[in-house]
Amino acid sequence: MSSRALNRRCRALVRGLALTAPMTIQDLCDRVSHRTGRPIRLAPVALPPGGPYGLWVAAAGTDYVFYEQETSALHQEHIIAHELGHVLCDHQPSGEACHEASRAVLPTLDPGMVRRVLQRSHCGSVEEQEAEVIASLILQEVHRGTREPTWTVPSGAADVIERLDRSLRHTPDEPR
Repeated sequence: MSSRALNRRCRALVRGLALTAPMTIQDLCDRVSHRTGRPIRLAPVALPPGGPYGLWVAAAGTDYVFYEQETSALHQEHIIAHELGHVLCDHQPSGEACHEASRAVLPTLDPGMVRRVLQRSHCGSVEEQEAEVIASLILQEVHRGTREPTWTVPSGAADVIERLDRSLRHTPDEPR
């Protein structure tokens, strides 16, 4: 699939979700769940070092998204959005690497119950590209229009901040 076709497909899938900003990750999961007709359960877990940051497990009747609990909230959002990209595309596991990864990360799950397990960086590259593009598009939409963080400077520190600002902006040709 060409990059243009991949981007077109991903944009259409994300557009079909009718995302609005701001939106929580749970709101996003609800939209994807409505689209697929399957509930989505999020599960923060401590994943093995050097392994994936997230996994999508399509069990009988429910989609589970496991994501690394020991990382920043922003990274967790991206991991979840990436796994939801796999859900939206209905990606199938490709090759023995995915099956081995699911057994290593989730050894207690009954293999007969799990229909699909997708793992970051071990499944087909086209699938990973789609999931990454979808994650980026989703997060762009749900954060559209959110304000940049601002800081309030205490009144007693305002003159110090102003002097620092002038000093840092000073060039050798300008008088202070």
